[in-house]
Amino acid sequence: MADSPWRRLRGLGRHLSGERGPLALLALVVPLGVGLQLVAPEMLRRFVDGALSGSPDGLLLTVAAWYCAAALGQTALSTGGDHLAARLAWRTTNRLRAELVDHCLRRPAPFYQRHPPGELVDRVDGDVTRLAGVMSSLLLEVAAQALLVVGILVALFRLDQVLALVFAPFTVCTLLLLRRLVGRAVPFVTARQTSVADLLGFLEERLACAEDLTANGAAPATMRALEDRLGTLYERARRAARVSVRWPATVQGLSAASVVLALVVSVWLHARGQLTTGTAFAALSYAMLLRRPLLALTARFQELESAVVSVGRLAELLREHDGHPPGPAAGGPRPAAGPPLPAGPLDVRFDAVCFHYEPGEPVLTDVSFRLRPGERLGVVGRTGSGKSTVVRLLFGLHRPAAGSVVLGGREIRTMDVRALRAKVALITQEVHVFHATLRDNLAFFDRSVDDRRLLDALEQAGLTGWLRDLPDGLDTVLGAGARGMSAGEEQLVALARAFLRDPALVLMDEPTARLDPHTEELLVPAMERLLHGRTAVVVQHRPHALRHVDRILVLDRGRVVEHGERTALAADPASRFHGLLHTGRAA
Repeated sequence: MADSPWRRLRGLGRHLSGERGPLALLALVVPLGVGLQLVAPEMLRRFVDGALSGSPDGLLLTVAAWYCAAALGQTALSTGGDHLAARLAWRTTNRLRAELVDHCLRRPAPFYQRHPPGELVDRVDGDVTRLAGVMSSLLLEVAAQALLVVGILVALFRLDQVLALVFAPFTVCTLLLLRRLVGRAVPFVTARQTSVADLLGFLEERLACAEDLTANGAAPATMRALEDRLGTLYERARRAARVSVRWPATVQGLSAASVVLALVVSVWLHARGQLTTGTAFAALSYAMLLRRPLLALTARFQELESAVVSVGRLAELLREHDGHPPGPAAGGPRPAAGPPLPAGPLDVRFDAVCFHYEPGEPVLTDVSFRLRPGERLGVVGRTGSGKSTVVRLLFGLHRPAAGSVVLGGREIRTMDVRALRAKVALITQEVHVFHATLRDNLAFFDRSVDDRRLLDALEQAGLTGWLRDLPDGLDTVLGAGARGMSAGEEQLVALARAFLRDPALVLMDEPTARLDPHTEELLVPAMERLLHGRTAVVVQHRPHALRHVDRILVLDRGRVVEHGERTALAADPASRFHGLLHTGRAA
């Protein structure tokens, strides 16, 4: 029982913190609603017995009025309870969504290699939506129906002990069967939802590359791969459904048997004169009422098991704390506040840095270099030599396995990640343009940034003319489904973002890789303005694009094979950089 379905669902309790008022109100509403359901058969018994015994019409009308009042009250309490539970569930699951998104945003790169966007969307939205349905109705229903079962047994003992002794074992056996069967389908439902997440990840990846797939004749292969995944999903869903239906079928049979049993026993006792007609009618009503909690759980059985699986999947996601970026992004405690970084350009130092993504596969080995404040370093080397890793370490996306990375006199691993990122700007070849206004794309949705700063950043990036052509200026919506942008425009927007932050250290990882030579030349003046007066590390495959750096670092298989002044290395025929300049490439 350490990981039983009920224990998993109880794990949702911590997300209900701060909801004591609504929970207390529900704790009052649910028992009242159950009590009114239990009163109805008793009112019917009195009415039937009174009518058969010739009771005054006034008494019968009073009983009928009370019955109607109980029915109306029960309806009102049920409606109010459902409304209250739905609001409570959505507030709670919205907090859970926020926690999951915050957790994902704090994870390092390996996390996203294991979990493609489609899978994360399925967990953050799909799994949480399933939980919202459970928390808004199913859990409340389980609580209400459990109380109803107990109340019916008590009412039956009060009504007739023989009837109660007949129904008590039947009810206990049914509940024991429920306890035994619930959770049997969980492994099959888990496999089904894993296939759903895999399918969503596949669709997200292939649809994002639809143009390349079609142009290169890969559409048929994509359709075959889709068919394979759909086949796997069908088989897993079929197995889950087959296992899940066992409990509903069993309960349907037992509940039908309970009604027949109530009818037979009531007729037998009535024939012997031990049961009045009204009591027999009430006993049959309680038997019918006893079916409701069992059939209600039956109807929601697969939903319950899906929710149990969703809780497990979300808990598994929240337990992932791999990687060790500095500060709170690692999911751990915030580093102790140290002295602030100095103003102006910052010095950079790598001391015998080693790093690996996978154990036994070193990416950087004993890398050391130093940059004085305001110096610019160009990093070149073959593909896979570790160039981008140097930039990622400086941006705090990873920690070195050995050695130290020092910025402005402070080791990066001891710094708060937000303090680090406030001083460092990273520009890569992949520019993410959100479906949002230009204003939000520049300021990353920070509405405190005034328009004057935004316009100044666009001017520094050389985008003033482009801005004038936009139909709504800073309020023009960009991104998918809105105004498109060329690769050059996107890269200039990335530079404008950096100008807006006014960084002390600029990191560039292949910023012109997607651009043709003509567009690259248009970008150079804006890059030069950004690098002026700042320390910079620029990774390039094309050595000729490193005209404006002071020093060169050549990497080969994660090791420094050359480091020196750019002008001296370019003039030395024996240097590797000189050879790369003459071949025109670094890979």
